Formats: sequence, structure tokens, C-alpha cells
Amino acid sequence: MTNLKTLSGCILLALSLSACQNTQINTQSQITVPSAFNHAQAAQSQNELASWWKNWHDPVLNQLIEQGLQNSPDVKIALSRLNEARANARLAQTDLGAQVGLNGTVSVTRGNVDNPLSGSTRSALATNPLTAPLSGSDHTIKGTSTYGGFAASWEPDIFGGKRSDVDAARAATLGVQEQFYGAQVLLSSDIAEQYFQARALQLREQAAEQSIAALERMAQYVQGRFRAGLTTAYEVDEVNSKLSAMRSKYATLQTQFDQRVRNIAVLIGETPQTFRLPESTQNALLTPPAAPYGETPQDIINRRPDLRVRATQVQAYAAKLASAKADLLPRFTINFLGQGGRFGISGDESVKGWASLFSVGIQTPLFTNGRIHANIDAADARLKTALLEYDRALLQALADTDSAYQFQAALAQQNQLLQQAQQQSAKQAADAQTLFRYGSKTLDYALTSRVNAAQAQENLVQGQLAQAQALVGLYKSLGGGWAVSQ
Repeated sequence: MTNLKTLSGCILLALSLSACQNTQINTQSQITVPSAFNHAQAAQSQNELASWWKNWHDPVLNQLIEQGLQNSPDVKIALSRLNEARANARLAQTDLGAQVGLNGTVSVTRGNVDNPLSGSTRSALATNPLTAPLSGSDHTIKGTSTYGGFAASWEPDIFGGKRSDVDAARAATLGVQEQFYGAQVLLSSDIAEQYFQARALQLREQAAEQSIAALERMAQYVQGRFRAGLTTAYEVDEVNSKLSAMRSKYATLQTQFDQRVRNIAVLIGETPQTFRLPESTQNALLTPPAAPYGETPQDIINRRPDLRVRATQVQAYAAKLASAKADLLPRFTINFLGQGGRFGISGDESVKGWASLFSVGIQTPLFTNGRIHANIDAADARLKTALLEYDRALLQALADTDSAYQFQAALAQQNQLLQQAQQQSAKQAADAQTLFRYGSKTLDYALTSRVNAAQAQENLVQGQLAQAQALVGLYKSLGGGWAVSQ
């Protein structure tokens, strides 16, 4: 009874001590986070962030990004790594519990042993029925043995060392999870980037076809005047030169478009050789959504996966520092061993037995030649580095987001001016061609006006593409493009 009370007392003491709190580590950032962005007030839309691509109302873009989030190799790789990290976290959790094992052995023995007795002695033994079995020249030995055991051990986490290791593994898992979310952010923005470039190339190709057709009509008109003797060969060569220059300028548009389509195929997990970009009812570049409104710096801290990854790294290094400090404190172990067996030979009465052992151990460092303190210093330095890297990433995120807001607003204003310039250039080109036909303007003036109109259209398309790209960059800076789905 006394032993049982002692055992119960040891276990209760270990359980109560193992409930102690982990070593507390300061992980506060030194950055003062502003309450608002300087250039966010120009935004006027409450658009969705998690699925920001839906704000363009382009069904093809929606389909491509949703397909990519399901089938992209990059997302699948990130998910596989997340599953590995979760398994490692569960593995670390197992160290907090007891370890129990069973073992057993069964053996059978067969053999012959020479009889060491002399012949006369064996003859004498043979005359007695009770001793006759011992009169042979050898003896057959038959035996069986069985053995079974039960063992259990537990190391109570009294000072939080193992719990800190579990916390570090859990923080590492959260970091990999944020990387999975970050992969979604990058994938959605990459698909949108390639898609907008493809649509911009289509607009440029349409504008090029219109400009080339206008120059071809002008070349036919000049050629007719030349055959009628109303103009010179110089003017014919001049218009043909402008026509050739414009054709060469846009000769690679289809090749560039095909490259963007192949890039999209890779991003969404399709075979590039068989993938075709579906037609859309509208070109997304022509109807850009307004920038999202109401986002604050604290919002991006809570939403951006890259900042959340940095935060989990700080947590992981803090837990590792706590674990390193716990090495200065004693470790306790509780072991229990129970075993039993049976042994019998040649039909003799078996030998049976049972034994058990219970022990409580303590291990404390006395002299480690500075190893533990060196490990603590290294863990502390890694934590400080992680905090500094988080602060740097936070500062960069704050700067990038305000820059993205400002740049997007500037491009929206610029495109309004480019739209006006394009309309004015197109009208001027049409007027110049009419005046040339009536002899009020020279051919050179008409050609220059047509080239300028083509360039104005080119500038407008490039501006629309830049605005779409800037808006994608803004959504990415705000941490949009991911949702908890796994």
C-alpha cells in the first residue's frame, strides 16, 4: 500500500508540474503601424478581395483563375508541402505522451545428448523399470519457453521544453500554410497578368489591322493618281514605305499572343500545345473596376500571406528559444516494466515467473562546457533576426501598398487623357486624309496624321494594360487572392 501511495504521488506531482507555463519570450514588433494609407482615399469601391478577379466581370478570366487554383502544379506542390508540415507537427505532438510497448518470444528446443554413464552402469539401470529410461546411449531433449513483456515510459514536460518544441512545429506548419495561401495569391495574379497581356495584344492587333487597312487604301489612291500622272513616284514610295513600316511593327503580335496563351496553359495545368484561349464577350481592359476602398495597414498585416509567414517564423524561433532555455532545467522520466514467462524441458514441470519494475528518474545538467548557453545565444540571435526581417517586410509592404494605390490612381487619370488624345488623333487622321483627297493637304501630312493616330491607339492600349496590371498589383499588395479552402 505504501508503494502504491508513493507511485500515485509521483504521478500526480509530475502531472501538476507538467501543467506549468512555457517560457515567455517577447516577440513584439518595433514598427509603429499607421492608421491609414496616404493615397487610399482616392479609391471608391468596396470590391471583393478574396476573389478580386471577379470584379472585372469577365467569365473567361474567372474560369481560368478558378481552374488554376484547382489544377496548377505550383498550388499542388504547396499543398503537398503543407500536408508534410502537418504530419511533422503531429509527430512532434507525440513526444508529449507516454510510450508503451509490448514484446514476446516463443521458442522450441529439440536435441540429443550422449549418455555419460558407463556401459555397466547403464546395464544395471536397465534392470529397473523406473531407471530404464536412463540406460540408453543418448537422451532426447524437448523444451519450450515463452516470454512476454510490457513496458511504458513517460517524460513529463515539467518546464515546457517539449511543449515549446511542439509550438515551434505548429508555427512552422502555419508558416507553410501561409506559403500555400501565398501560392494562391501569386498564381491568381500571374494568370491575370498573362490574360491581360493577351487581351492587350488582341486590341493592338485589331488597331493595327485598321491602321494598315487605312494606309492600304491611301496607297491605292496614290497609285491611281500616279497612273493618271497626277503625282510622282516619290509619293508612291513614301506611302508604301509607311505601310511596310507599320506592317513590320505589328508583325510579331500573333507570336506574342501565342506565347501568353501558352503561359496561361502552364499556370492552369493544361497542355500548351492543345490549349486555346476562349473568346470573351468583352475585353476586360476596357472596363477596369475601381480600386478597393476602406483598407487599412492593419488589414494587410492580418491578410498578407508573406507577412503572416514572417510572423509564424518569429513564433517558431521564439518557441525554439524557450526550448533551448528549458535545457537548463531538470528532466524527469517515469518508467514501468512488466514481464512474465514459462520454461519447460522434456515434460518436466514448467518454471513460471512474473516480475515488474517501476522507476522515476531525474536528469539535470551540471557541466556542459557552455553548450547549453551557446545554444541559447544562437536561438536568441535567430529570433532577433526573424523579428528584424518581419519589421523589414512590414515596412516594405506599407510602402508598396501606398505606392500601388497612388500608381493606380495616376494611371486611371492618365488613361482618361490618352482616351481623349486617341479620339483627337483619329479625327485628325480622318480629316487629313479627306483634305489630302481634295488637295488641301500634302500626302506627308496625311501619312503623319495616320501614323500618329496609330501610335495614339497603341499608347491607349498600353495605358489600359498598365492600369489593369497596377490594379492587380494593388490587390496583391492588399493580400487578396486566397481563401481558407484546405
